[in-house]
Amino acid sequence: MNEIPNYVDLTCTNLMLKLKINLKKLGEGKVLEFYSNREQFDNIKKPFSKNGYQIEANQVDDNKYHIRIGKK
Repeated sequence: MNEIPNYVDLTCTNLMLKLKINLKKLGEGKVLEFYSNREQFDNIKKPFSKNGYQIEANQVDDNKYHIRIGKK
């Protein structure tokens, strides 16, 4: 089983770039999983929800979220 990447230390800009690259490579029926902080989550949920992706988030710590993004 692959370890879930932890992106909590990335800037929001770097995270957005990483997500755009990884989501373009995402196969049908696959999900991109990672950990983010609250600020990152707040910044990604709106733009990706509008662009044909489904986002699921679960808070796992005070400032840590387990994010799953898949194509709708």
